[in-house]
Amino acid sequence: MSADSQNGTSVRQRTYQILEHSRRRDLSSRLLDWFLIVLVYANVAAVAAQSIPDLPPPVFARLQVFDRCCVLVFLLEYLARLWTSPEHALLQRYGTGGARLRSALTPLMLIDALALLPFALEFAFPQHALVRLTRLIRFLKLARYSPALGTIGSVLTAERRALLACVVIFAGVLLLAAAAIYAVEGTQQPDRFGDMPKAMWWAASMLAKIGGPGTEPVTVLGRIVAVITVMLGIFCFALPVAIIARGFYEEIRRRDFIITFAMIARIPLFSRLDAASISDLIGILSARTVPTGTVIVQKGDQADSMFLIASGLVDVLSDANNVRLSEGDYFGEMALLLQERRNATVIAVRLTDLLVLNAGDFHRLVQRNPEIADSVQRVAQARAATTIR
Repeated sequence: MSADSQNGTSVRQRTYQILEHSRRRDLSSRLLDWFLIVLVYANVAAVAAQSIPDLPPPVFARLQVFDRCCVLVFLLEYLARLWTSPEHALLQRYGTGGARLRSALTPLMLIDALALLPFALEFAFPQHALVRLTRLIRFLKLARYSPALGTIGSVLTAERRALLACVVIFAGVLLLAAAAIYAVEGTQQPDRFGDMPKAMWWAASMLAKIGGPGTEPVTVLGRIVAVITVMLGIFCFALPVAIIARGFYEEIRRRDFIITFAMIARIPLFSRLDAASISDLIGILSARTVPTGTVIVQKGDQADSMFLIASGLVDVLSDANNVRLSEGDYFGEMALLLQERRNATVIAVRLTDLLVLNAGDFHRLVQRNPEIADSVQRVAQARAATTIR
């Protein structure tokens, strides 16, 4: 292989790391994200400003130029992601062309493509001012740069059964309230409650507490139904909010940062796992960020987990000697293998991001993956002299 191709591969790998956050606390990756986030917000603000009827033509023209610059940046980002997609561990087996095709069909890449679509529509329909509003779809690009949105997606997935139950409860309450008001008020106010569709509209507005003038029942029994409906509406909306809030709190407490596919694939211990296994790992690993000087493991403690270093440095202090571990290393596995107490103290040398694997998941992982078991055994044997546990 020529030097040029080696350099090209190196550049592509580095670009992939920056774009896909495979390295924690990578300054280049964080700066790029912040730049693109600000650009998206600025572009959306410019679209809103261009809708002002009496906007001076020179200002409108400058905003139009700014939009073209945004399109150019978004296009370069999209092409860069396509170019680097063969570096994705999940897509490497498909070859260069296959990896780029599959990458282009992923949800986030489709959003990136849609963000470029308004530019083409404006050329196809230059006289339609409303076409400019399609630029607002670029706001969806924030889903790629916001870990919070990813966390909300995880919460909604985890709580989908409970949320589905809430939908069923809401539908049942809606039908009961509509049937009750139809039975009580249908003959009294046929223009408002004379059929079930009208009654269901009333019930929905009362459950959402947006009922206004003209929706009041005239009978005592109808008013009782309205009061009960409003009270049930509070319950129907409070229940899913509580479920989502609890799930969001648990997810944030479990993870100090978002664990990505690229981050796991970079760790040597997991580098040979297939995509399905890495996806399973993302679900069982928890994240923990520790400040400088934090005691992560105390000598004599019961071993309940092993730790992988996503970024940072730690010192392992034992009676035999001291060892410094860095990004990609792991510790705590020997005590789990031997089912002993910790015989070394581990301290964070600087701000460190850790991936934590609890004891039960660790034993299931090594049982299902012989390669990981062999790798852990080799490292454990090599560390036997230093007794890092």
